[in-house]
Amino acid sequence: MRSSQGLTVPIELDRAARRPLQDQLAEQLAGAVDRGLLDRGCRLPSTRTLAEQLRVSRGVALAAYELLYVRGYLEGRQGSGSYVAARRAEPAAAGPPAAPTRPDRVDCTPGQATRERFPLAAWRAAWRHASFRPPPVSALPRGGLPELRRAVAGHLRRTRGLACDEHEVLITAGVPHGLRLVLDALGGGRVAVQDPAPPVLRQVVADSGHRPVALPVDRDGGWTGAVPPSCAAVLVSPDGQQPFGAVVSALRRQQLADWARREDGLLVEVACDHVAPAAAPLPRLLHLAGPCAALVGDFRGVFAPSLRVGYVLAHRDLLGDLGRCARQDDEQPSHVAQSAMAHLLDEGRVVRRLHQLGRLFERKDALVRAALAPLGPAVRLAPPGAAGTVVAHLPDRLDAGAAHAELRRRGVLVPTLASFHLPGRPAGNGLVLGHGHLPDRVLRTVLDELVDVLAAEDLTADDLTTDRAIAL
Repeated sequence: MRSSQGLTVPIELDRAARRPLQDQLAEQLAGAVDRGLLDRGCRLPSTRTLAEQLRVSRGVALAAYELLYVRGYLEGRQGSGSYVAARRAEPAAAGPPAAPTRPDRVDCTPGQATRERFPLAAWRAAWRHASFRPPPVSALPRGGLPELRRAVAGHLRRTRGLACDEHEVLITAGVPHGLRLVLDALGGGRVAVQDPAPPVLRQVVADSGHRPVALPVDRDGGWTGAVPPSCAAVLVSPDGQQPFGAVVSALRRQQLADWARREDGLLVEVACDHVAPAAAPLPRLLHLAGPCAALVGDFRGVFAPSLRVGYVLAHRDLLGDLGRCARQDDEQPSHVAQSAMAHLLDEGRVVRRLHQLGRLFERKDALVRAALAPLGPAVRLAPPGAAGTVVAHLPDRLDAGAAHAELRRRGVLVPTLASFHLPGRPAGNGLVLGHGHLPDRVLRTVLDELVDVLAAEDLTADDLTTDRAIAL
C-alpha cells in the first residue's frame, strides 16, 4: 500500500487464517504507525481505494479503519479523509528516569462489548442450531435470510413499537455498513450529524463522499439548534447517543420529521441496541416521517464485535434503492451468523441480554460516580445518559488534553470530549469514560488513576506528556 506521501507499506493478508481480514489489516497498519513507516499527518487511501489495492471488499477496509479510529491511530478531517493521528515523543525527564509505562493498556473508549455474565449456553445453542442444516449452494438472498428479516422485524415491533414487516428489513454487516448503504443511495451532499458523536459515525459519512456538518447539542446532550441548510440527510440517535445519551424530546422529533417532509430530506436514526428500550417509548421517527426515515442498528454491542450482523429498517421504496446499491459480493454476514442471530432473537435471548446489560451498566455507573464524588463540585459529572459511559466536565485549571495524556502514560486510555466533536466545533473541557465493558477489578484500578490525575492542583496544556503509542 502506498500512502499519499509516497511511503510503501507492505500489507499481507492471510485469507486462510482464522483471524478476520479486517483485524489483520488494522493490526498491520497500526504496526506501521508504531514503527514510523506512516508518520503523523500522513493521509491514508480511501476505503474504496484500499479495498481495490488489496483485493478485498470495501467492508473489510471500512471495518479496519473503524478499529483504528476507536484505538486512536487515525483521525478524520472534515471532507478530507483519514489521517494518521498526531503522536508525540516523550519529553526528556528531569532527574531520575521515570518508570516504564505498562504494556497492558486499559482502553476506556465507550461503546465496547462486555464479556461479563455472557450467556454462553444460549450462544452455543444458537450456533449449534445454525449448524444443523447444510449451507446453501446458491448465493445468499441480497436482503438477508428471510428468517432473520422476520426475526428482526418482530424484535423491533416488540421492543420499539414499530409497525413493520420483514420486507422492510435489509440485513447488513453492522451499523457502518448500513449507514454506507443508506448514504450511497442518497448520492453526494451535506449530512447533518448530531454533534458530539462517536468519531466512527462521522468518518462513515466522510468516506461515503458526503460532507458531515454539525447538528449541535448542548453540554448535556440536549438538541437545541436547527438543521443546517442544504443538507440531504440528518444522522441522529434520538434514544441516546454517545457520549451524553440524552433523549430527543417528542417536540424535537416532530420538528425533525417536519424538516424531512418540507426539504425532501432523509432522517437516519442510529439505534442504541446495547440497552433495553424504555417501557413507554417516545414517538418513533419512522412513524412521524414515514418514507423519509430509516433506522440503522446492529447487535455487536449486545454480544460481541465479532458478530457483524446488523439491519436497516426503511420504507420499501428506499429499501429498493439500498438493494440496488449493495453489490452481490458486498459484506453480508455469513449464512451461519444470520441463522444464529435469528435463533437468538426468536428465543428472546437478545431482550434478556439487554435487560441484563442495563442492570450491569447501572451498577457500574454508580460505582464510578461514587469514586469521583470526593473530587467535589469542581469536576462536574453529566447526568446519567449513555449506558456504560460517564462524561466528566473539568474545571479550567485542569486541561482535558493534559489529563488524557497523563492517564495514557499510566496505561489508561480515556478519550477527551473534544474527540467526539467535528473539527472546528467548540469542544468542552472534559473526559469521556467508557466503563461498561471493564471488569470491576480493572474499573477500580482505572478509577484510582483517574482520581489521582484529576486531584492535581494544576494540570494545563503545557503539561502534556507525549508518546508515540495511541492518540484518542
